[in-house]
Amino acid sequence: MKALVFDIQSFSTHDGPGIRTNIFFKGCPLTCLWCANPEGQKAVPQLFYTKMKCAGCMFCAKVCPHDAVTAYKTPEEIEKYGFVRHDREKCDKCKTHNCVEMCLQNALEITGKWMTVDDIMEKVHRDASYYAGKGGVTLSGGDPLIYPEFVTELLRRCKNEGINTALESELCVPCRNLELVMPYIDLYLTDIKIIDEQKHIEMTGVSNKQILENLRFIGHTCPEKACLRYPIIPGCTDCEDNVHAIGKFCRDNGFSRVNILPYHKLGSSKHERLGSTYLLPDVQAPGDEEMRCIADILESYAVTCIIN
Repeated sequence: MKALVFDIQSFSTHDGPGIRTNIFFKGCPLTCLWCANPEGQKAVPQLFYTKMKCAGCMFCAKVCPHDAVTAYKTPEEIEKYGFVRHDREKCDKCKTHNCVEMCLQNALEITGKWMTVDDIMEKVHRDASYYAGKGGVTLSGGDPLIYPEFVTELLRRCKNEGINTALESELCVPCRNLELVMPYIDLYLTDIKIIDEQKHIEMTGVSNKQILENLRFIGHTCPEKACLRYPIIPGCTDCEDNVHAIGKFCRDNGFSRVNILPYHKLGSSKHERLGSTYLLPDVQAPGDEEMRCIADILESYAVTCIIN
């Protein structure tokens, strides 16, 4: 039994209490316009290309069995994209990625590695002495719950060793997936983005019906374990009607606290390395006054707001 992991971060102080080991699973049902981890969306290993490292030697093209690599010619193209063009559809289907080994400048790397539970537990054991009874393991992504049996076994083993566990999930999965892991979760970290279904589809690519159903389930069973996060994306999630709708949803479903997170562009450079386009290049982070106004609306529904 294996799952695709694109990063393991040791000594993290985010996404749960204390010092943590954060495991990032690859694959997510959502394609949010503002995604900060676009390499976590597709459940396949993908090619990362760093144009600043590329010398234009084209050795990668010579070993590519799929003719997926061609050269940019004009100075304008090279400045914008780097020396080489990748056919990403072909690259995503490649099983060998000979180009990575051939690249002498380390301009190419693969994001995504198939790992077993034992593989990950080896990393956890390496870090465990730093948890000091407060830290632990956070499963993130992408979305871990697209690998329900794998994640259940991983969490069970962590709990059997007395390790604190947190799950970061979009919850856009069948309720069964959530029920499998619930006995082994100390903290749920999940977003609540948009209440209107059509607007949610426009901004994330999927309906929010299953997400809201799963949130209600958590709210009615263990709301004290949930940390809801509301990303404030100007023009996408911050309209007043949505703020009121989120406040009402939290109040009606037992969620007494929400972290509101201002927009950032940390994912834009990753889109470039994946050969994709960042779709919100001109959006600016909300100001302190706007964040405070949103918090005031939510608090009118008896929801405590933490501005991160």
